[in-house]
Amino acid sequence: MALYTTADGILGTHVTWNDVEEEMQKALGTTATFGEDKKVTNISDMKGFMSRIALIEPCWIGFTNEETLPEKFIVKISSQLPYIEMTKLMDFGGEDIWNAERLNNMGEATRVFHNKEVATYQIMMRENHPKIPLTKIYAAKPFEEENSLKAYIISEYIPNLYHIGMHDSIPAEDLLPIVQALAIFSAIGQNLSEDETKYARGANFLDMIFHQFMDETSIKRSETMMRNAFPEDYHEKVEQMLKNNQDYYLNPKMLDNFKNTCNFFGYQPVLTHSDAWSANFLCTKEGSKVNFKALIDFQTVSITTPAQDVARLFASCLSAKDRREKAEYLLEEYYKTFVKELNGNEVPYSLQNLKDSYQVYFPLMSCLVLPAIAPMLEHGHASDDEKEAMKNAAMEKMIGLLEDVIITHESSMKKLPKYFQF
Repeated sequence: MALYTTADGILGTHVTWNDVEEEMQKALGTTATFGEDKKVTNISDMKGFMSRIALIEPCWIGFTNEETLPEKFIVKISSQLPYIEMTKLMDFGGEDIWNAERLNNMGEATRVFHNKEVATYQIMMRENHPKIPLTKIYAAKPFEEENSLKAYIISEYIPNLYHIGMHDSIPAEDLLPIVQALAIFSAIGQNLSEDETKYARGANFLDMIFHQFMDETSIKRSETMMRNAFPEDYHEKVEQMLKNNQDYYLNPKMLDNFKNTCNFFGYQPVLTHSDAWSANFLCTKEGSKVNFKALIDFQTVSITTPAQDVARLFASCLSAKDRREKAEYLLEEYYKTFVKELNGNEVPYSLQNLKDSYQVYFPLMSCLVLPAIAPMLEHGHASDDEKEAMKNAAMEKMIGLLEDVIITHESSMKKLPKYFQF
């Protein structure tokens, strides 16, 4: 059995109802059981690719009048199944790209990244910073040598969440609390010992992207999707972006350059979330205002450049208008928040370091976002009218990213040509 095989546990994983029930009994100090009418709903749709997300409704029986038990909770189960399904959805070739060696390698990466998340939650629950909202964690089970198939995180259920689709944008003023939370998270890392952050070193987000998902077949299919997604008026720009990607941003020879960004600009790497996009924070919405409720998904926490967080965040969440008008302001707020949280301790990089690093990282992060926007729309649950509105928003976002990527790359080549030498 392996993480990529369907099993008879919850949502086709190896994790069973009994596993979860025992964990919740320990966490809640109860002998109550889930009951025959327990329910599970798969809420993984468009919310990440390395886990099954299960909404559990236990229908408790045998509890005492003094006990208050959750009516619903979330179980995030590490699995390779969602990514395999996503590659089919995006027409990356599905099963034909998943040979045994690649599946096993991805399985090992999945285990490493899950354990990173467990370790991060342990630190963040201890720190309990008021500006980094977290979901309540009932249990967090890592992969271990004797347990290679069952790993999960059980957390509270937050009702009335607003799902931010890849076609959506978040107003800059509503994104600010998330920008600040990421900066504070990074600053907390500066106060941790080297031993405490050891888990965040080694394989990181870029290693996973380049080694697992950027093979020649996947890149060519992604290029075809880009050519098909844009109107004819933009084909020349699409070809220009794809050439830039081939030459630099998706060229394996550039991986060391990106990973050594801190060295290039002369500053020390810091703790980063490293996968800061809309699926990895929870929000509610009141009218047009998006309210930040929790930072989640710490699977790719790394010691690297802070540009990895801000570039991925701005590429995936800002409209073209806000990015062009307010990216510099948000970078300054990120830096100001980071420095403030250091409480007078040594600052490892300058604001200019952050801005320069963001500039070279933005096209890289954008080329990971762009190919995923259009295909996701075809598989969402929406009416025809809603899908049409979503497609219009998606196209506006994609065109903005396309144009900004080209402009940013041209600027980088003039300003920082040595960065792109390999």
